[in-house]
Amino acid sequence: MPKQIDHEQRRSEISQAVWQVVGENGLEGLTLRAVAAAAGCTTGMVTHYFRDKKALLAHARQLMHRRMAARIDAMPMRGTAREGLYAVAEQALPLDEERRLEAVVWSYFQLATRIDPELLHEHTASHASWVRRLTAMVRAALPGRPEPADLEGRVRVLVACLDGLALNAVTDPDTYPPELQRRVLAIQLALILEGNPTP
Repeated sequence: MPKQIDHEQRRSEISQAVWQVVGENGLEGLTLRAVAAAAGCTTGMVTHYFRDKKALLAHARQLMHRRMAARIDAMPMRGTAREGLYAVAEQALPLDEERRLEAVVWSYFQLATRIDPELLHEHTASHASWVRRLTAMVRAALPGRPEPADLEGRVRVLVACLDGLALNAVTDPDTYPPELQRRVLAIQLALILEGNPTP
């Protein structure tokens, strides 16, 4: 009997290879041939699942989003709502090798969306999901009621902080080590939850 192929597993393995290639060689080094070499398969196997470089990058971005969501969903939500918000927001920072590589892929993907409507659509959907999650958590962590009129602005400040930290940490890791990233996040959350971060 012919061996059954786990197609989703193959796609996942190829996506991991995409991350490896981008992490080592940048977006300009992302080719079907390079991904095949990293995955230990033929170029024909890669094109069986992904028609071109754009499809490779889009799938890797989708997988990155799902992996991050799965990490968050698996986290035991103990402590206060504020502590939970900090723990979830921290998942967006490149504090270890796995998240560093995710941040590298994310940064290249961001640049690619500027000139590609399909990739922009993928980014917009994933970004909106992230903002909804953070909005619910910021709402729960705010110390007082009624809900502030600038809740959306506060969440956008948090998202901008996380994005900026991630980008700086992957481009200049010596200046933005993990302990500084954590400290900046803690300061930003204090401003968002207790202060008035929007004009």
